[in-house]
Amino acid sequence: MVIDRVKSVVHLNNLLDNYNLLRKIYGGKEIYAVVKADAYGHGAIECSRFLEKNNCKHFAVTALKEAIELRNNGITSEILIFGYTDCLNVRLIDEYNLVQTVHSFDYANKLNSYGKKININLNIDTGMSRFGIYLHDELDILNVKEEIKKIAALDNICIKGIYTHFTSSESDRDFTLFQKKLFDKLLISLEENKISYGKTHIANSSAIIGLHDLNYDLARSGIALYGYPPIKSKERFKPVLELYARVIQLKDLKAKDTVSYGRTFLVEKDMRIATVAIGYADGYSRHFSNNDYFVYKGYKLRVLGRVCMGLTMIDVTSVPIEEGDWVEVFGLNKPLEDMAERIGTITYELLTNLAKPRMNRVY
Repeated sequence: MVIDRVKSVVHLNNLLDNYNLLRKIYGGKEIYAVVKADAYGHGAIECSRFLEKNNCKHFAVTALKEAIELRNNGITSEILIFGYTDCLNVRLIDEYNLVQTVHSFDYANKLNSYGKKININLNIDTGMSRFGIYLHDELDILNVKEEIKKIAALDNICIKGIYTHFTSSESDRDFTLFQKKLFDKLLISLEENKISYGKTHIANSSAIIGLHDLNYDLARSGIALYGYPPIKSKERFKPVLELYARVIQLKDLKAKDTVSYGRTFLVEKDMRIATVAIGYADGYSRHFSNNDYFVYKGYKLRVLGRVCMGLTMIDVTSVPIEEGDWVEVFGLNKPLEDMAERIGTITYELLTNLAKPRMNRVY
């Protein structure tokens, strides 16, 4: 057995509690479990298996490869692909019974030419300007309706759903409600023209928690599912993952010694340091150089010098620690939100950085 150098501990019961809490907040309706980017670094296969075993029936990923991996590992529920799948791979959408996002009639028509039924969701761009059919103003509704009408008329395309994505539901209520208004008016226009659009979904994590006037068939949650709601909530979400790394060497340094690349940390007086087997290749950002700490038995052990590709040095002066001990990078004793704020990023990035092949997970 390979001895771990870095490990994450994933609490699947916390994942399920968060999923059930999100469903409760959203009136008991179904929730897409967003498991893209290896379930935000938590392990898509294991997380999806556990959720499906506990009655989750909808999953969402970015890429075809992610969807196939889930199918090949026993996931039988609906899998929605958010991103673009090359039409050369349309056979695989059919073979693996996947739901493909469509962003234009031209793309739908290419899928249609495959000759077999393809299930799709329509993505409506109501302001993200990222992916989807352009609907940034009420004047666009007529064009969008006509494009969807043409898609609906394709013989081999089955519209199973329609959705949009909020740009800033955690921070800009007015624009969020504007997006909702555009989406709703489009749905009314489609209904008036007897164009079937399937199930509707619009709410992401922050909208599920913060908006209480949403009445759609499903919602989608990523970051809150893993315990980090992007807005303040009275509900208790539980972080799902803890990250640990192993001490591999202890070393005594003297005044005027320096630590790591660039000599950015100067030792002012005699101290003991520990070299820890984690670095930016493991998902621990280089931005934490001289700007973070690890936790061990109540001690906060500050990071010294630059984070290396696979190693980080910490101050363990007067700490009863041994080679081979585990230190906590984040988890029960150190909030991930504080780390993200310290380097000007978001919890999403710090978690998805852990989707590394050399990361060992304990479930």
